[in-house]
Amino acid sequence: MKPAKNILSDHKRKGKILTPPFSHLFGPLREVSWIKTILPEFLWIALMHDTHGDHRAVEIVTAFSRLVRAIRPDAPKKWLAPISQFASLSEADYSQLRHELERQKLIRPILAPLAPLVGWYPECPLAPLFLKPPRGSRKDLYLLKEVISSLYARSQRGPMMVQATATWLAFDADLLKVSADLSLAQFPEIEHYPDTDLSKQIGASIRAGLNGFFGSEMHHTDNKWPDYFWNRGLAIEPCEI
Repeated sequence: MKPAKNILSDHKRKGKILTPPFSHLFGPLREVSWIKTILPEFLWIALMHDTHGDHRAVEIVTAFSRLVRAIRPDAPKKWLAPISQFASLSEADYSQLRHELERQKLIRPILAPLAPLVGWYPECPLAPLFLKPPRGSRKDLYLLKEVISSLYARSQRGPMMVQATATWLAFDADLLKVSADLSLAQFPEIEHYPDTDLSKQIGASIRAGLNGFFGSEMHHTDNKWPDYFWNRGLAIEPCEI
């Protein structure tokens, strides 16, 4: 029997520093907060998982991102996991996107999970998907709070599946490639997280890679969504200690 790989075995050692397996893609890195920055960006994916379950959510999110890339093949933003990247779509892009979603019978599976978010956060970059802005109800607010709270513990299974979906979108857009000898090359094993050592290794690589993206120049630090999200949340309801 082969000895189990250490969870950080994919990392490369430079002196006393361990470097994540695909951080070389991002260049110089800055510290990034999961809660402050990354969580708001992936909230739309979390809502899909909460509504449809893990497998169906991946199918819907994948089809959605492929449609956007087909409409904007020359757009610089092709990952389409962070909400802020949808801000680059024009009104005409959204009109075409709604038409294609209706044709493929995906409009309701997309809009239903997003309605609570857009209802309470009208400046959400995905709001133009709605022809008529939804009105946020107290029930919707309760749902949002439950989903957001469930994401705080980043390494738990629920948040990990959301991060895995975001990473899968990078693979699907042909933006992420990894060496065959890395555990991340066995990405489908993440479905078994956290019950196997390999899935834990893949989870650690996913978290490190996402930190690399959001802490790099590849991610526009001037995007307004995370700050708007948390400031709007304080306006909706005071912070609970």
